[in-house]
Amino acid sequence: MTNLLSVNNLSVSFTTGSTVQKVVSDVSFDVKKGETIGLVGESGSGKSVTARSIMKLLAQNAHIHPESSIAYLGNELLTKSEKEMQRIRGNDIGMIFQDPMTSLNPTMTMGKQITESLLFHEKLSAKEAEKRAKEIMTNVGINNVDYRYTQYAHEFSGGMRQRMMIAMSLACNPSLIIADEPTTALDVTIQAQILQLLKDLQKQYGMAIILITHDFGVVANMCDKVVVMKDGKVVETGTTTAVFENPQNDYTKMLLAAIPNLHQEKTMKKREKLAEIHAGKREPILQITQLTKAFPYGRNQQVTAVDHLDFTIFRGETLGLVGESGSGKSTTGRTLLRLHEPDSGETLFEGFDINHLKANDLKAMRKHMQMIFQDPYASLNPRMKIQDIIGEALDIHGLTKTKEERKARILELLDLVGLHPSFAERYPHEFSGGQRQRIGIARALAVDPTFIVLDEPLSALDASIQAQIVDLLEDLQEKLGLTYLFIAHDLAMVKQISDRVAVMHNGKIVELADSEELFNNPIHPYTKKLLAAIPIPDPNHESNHDSIVKAEDELVAYKGSEFKEVSPHHWVYC
Repeated sequence: MTNLLSVNNLSVSFTTGSTVQKVVSDVSFDVKKGETIGLVGESGSGKSVTARSIMKLLAQNAHIHPESSIAYLGNELLTKSEKEMQRIRGNDIGMIFQDPMTSLNPTMTMGKQITESLLFHEKLSAKEAEKRAKEIMTNVGINNVDYRYTQYAHEFSGGMRQRMMIAMSLACNPSLIIADEPTTALDVTIQAQILQLLKDLQKQYGMAIILITHDFGVVANMCDKVVVMKDGKVVETGTTTAVFENPQNDYTKMLLAAIPNLHQEKTMKKREKLAEIHAGKREPILQITQLTKAFPYGRNQQVTAVDHLDFTIFRGETLGLVGESGSGKSTTGRTLLRLHEPDSGETLFEGFDINHLKANDLKAMRKHMQMIFQDPYASLNPRMKIQDIIGEALDIHGLTKTKEERKARILELLDLVGLHPSFAERYPHEFSGGQRQRIGIARALAVDPTFIVLDEPLSALDASIQAQIVDLLEDLQEKLGLTYLFIAHDLAMVKQISDRVAVMHNGKIVELADSEELFNNPIHPYTKKLLAAIPIPDPNHESNHDSIVKAEDELVAYKGSEFKEVSPHHWVYC
């Protein structure tokens, strides 16, 4: 079979001031018609730069070395002019970007954004272009297309925006699609839908796909071949089955080992902890009764994000709180700490009802309750050095008396989260995502809290970095006797870190059980749907699409009215 695309000896450098940095070095791989290639590696491995080189969409300060070659159907792309590349982009090679919100034009309707490409490449009339655009929108699973065609990007959910990005990339029937981390920011169920959609469209249109990802579960589900990249170089290539069953490179082995294992059994320590909780030997640290929080929207309307929640968290445990975007998880975490004011209900922390505390008392209470946020870059002040970001909490609560004492505490905290003392003098932009998350953890620990809400602390990180942060959190919990509420949509990671898991859907907890029990014996159809959507890191594993559809059908028919204990310590809304 002839190659659709051949990348040979691709090397790319970036010039910043007087320094030149080589970020891609001698990368070579081929893509055949109808084939799916997985380009895998951690952040900074050169995956996205390689993809953008194919499209000639690199920044002004990028330089592709003269020995490099990228041939599409035998035609060299690197010698093409910008005008010639405009004809190829979208028409022959389409691209789906990682963050649809920054790739879609906020000032144009969604329909216009598709027809723009059709009018440029296909020379259709405006009426024909509109008809074709609506057909493509229907093909990617968008309902009510006449109305959706006139809407703007901000009126779509994350999953719907990603569907529109796929629709736009397919508009002119390209023979190759480059999908750059197309599911990274999405819930596990939406991710499963998008991956299934790409598979179905690939069959329908016969296109080839280059899938850029750091998630080996996605690779197993989608790809025929794998190209593993590290530090700008290809370290391993092969069929997906061969790479999974017999990886040759140590880096590939490390990436595969970082995948959370759903079948891993609980450690003896976790079993003992659960036995103590169930025997009543561990006291509750947090007791939530009938907690409710609603937000106004539109004219005299409101959405109930947290709907009469009842649950207890015991000292020293990790309670996982899982669900899709919009299920109410983050609102619950923020309402517990009164970052959102609750509408009703009771939150007892160490026996004190924090919902009725005055400002001064609440400030004192906050010393004991901390939060680690989803996006460490957005939650760290870019104008402050790390020593001041961590030191600010010490200053507010008056925890150090002298400058020397303050500095010593900051260095102690950096050491505790595995960061070098010299990092204290740097700014947030000088760190990787994983390092920034460690800084966020150090800041939360500065005031010696007993309870921490972790709001999606891993979702922006590579799988190997996620594994490091989970190890760190477990180590800190043991050393410092911490209690966690761990909020996430990645059930595999939740199983690994949590003692018990609560599943949230439409503002309610629909199932709560010990983590092993929940994964081995899910009862509520929503829990089954979340579990079915987890990509299994096994290329021989059959697609789980059918089980997701079945769980969705069950969910539609399911009517819950009461939260009941259906077996020891296993509660279900039934």
